[in-house]
Amino acid sequence: MPKSMKVKVFMDASASAIEGQINAWLDQVGAAVIIKTDTVVTAVTERADHGTHPCIVVTVWYEPPSN
Repeated sequence: MPKSMKVKVFMDASASAIEGQINAWLDQVGAAVIIKTDTVVTAVTERADHGTHPCIVVTVWYEPPSN
C-alpha cells in the first residue's frame, strides 16, 4: 500500500519564529520523509482599515514515518 503524503503549513512574519515552529514540528513528527518544501513571502491584511504586514509561508509536503 502506498504511503499517504501530508502537507504542513507554517506562517509568521518572522523567519526565526518559523524556524522554531519547523524545528519543534520535526522533533514531534520523528522520522518523516520530506518530499518538497516551498517558501513564499507576501503581504497580508488582517483588517481592511489596518494596511498590510509581511508574512512568510513555508509549506512542507512529507510522508509520515511508518510505525
